[in-house]
Amino acid sequence: MTGITMDDYNNTIIQAAVSLSSPRQFDSDQIKEADAVEIRLDLITEPIEEKLEQLADSFKKPIILTLRSSAEGGAFAGDPALWMERLTPFLPLVTMVDIEIRFREHAPRFKEMGITTIASCHRNEMLTPDELMTLYHELRSFGDIPKIAVQPQNTDDLLTLLQFTNSAPKPLIVSVTGTVCRYARPLLPLFGSLYTYCYIDSPTSPGQYSLSEMRILAHLLSPGVIDTWFEGRPVRSGDPSPFYRLAGEIRQHRS
Repeated sequence: MTGITMDDYNNTIIQAAVSLSSPRQFDSDQIKEADAVEIRLDLITEPIEEKLEQLADSFKKPIILTLRSSAEGGAFAGDPALWMERLTPFLPLVTMVDIEIRFREHAPRFKEMGITTIASCHRNEMLTPDELMTLYHELRSFGDIPKIAVQPQNTDDLLTLLQFTNSAPKPLIVSVTGTVCRYARPLLPLFGSLYTYCYIDSPTSPGQYSLSEMRILAHLLSPGVIDTWFEGRPVRSGDPSPFYRLAGEIRQHRS
């Protein structure tokens, strides 16, 4: 991305976790722009041991290991024992593990190893405020960071989700499934979600934005600073022109 450095993203509060679904993505220069990396082990069929070792050595931010079940939008169809067997070789190289409710029996082992757990639940429906909070407490009972992804269908649903995200104890991750309210993905971190999930060249979930797109949104949506010299009017620091150039590059690439 010519003309753009990590300094252009200072003071953004939208933290992007990029999901990797192919070994070739491990070599992408874009990875350094992510705030976290998610390894979608259920979508990767080729060996990744060597590339993951290199990534763990060079990327000093969180690396999340995810083996998403088919029941929650992934490609893994095994039982809890096989799930743990698949994860075990890679555990020394990651800092976080995503664990669904169906695999919660393994949560104590991760705690013993000092690995942070993201206790996740993905639903293709919207929940009521009480249901969201009940689910939050269930996830928090065995995980360090609850992750809830639901599918709002209208603005009322989205307002409910934003209010829950704002008021629920932190840390937590909140996301949306499907494409109806995909625009909520960059908004939820503004209300307290730890991460929003993105991709490099292939979405791992419907409605995801690319990392490049999310970086533009992160800059544009993050609150401006207050400069008292301008009598308290909010102003944005920095030159936005690199982001407009990047937007043009994205449009040109797509055409």
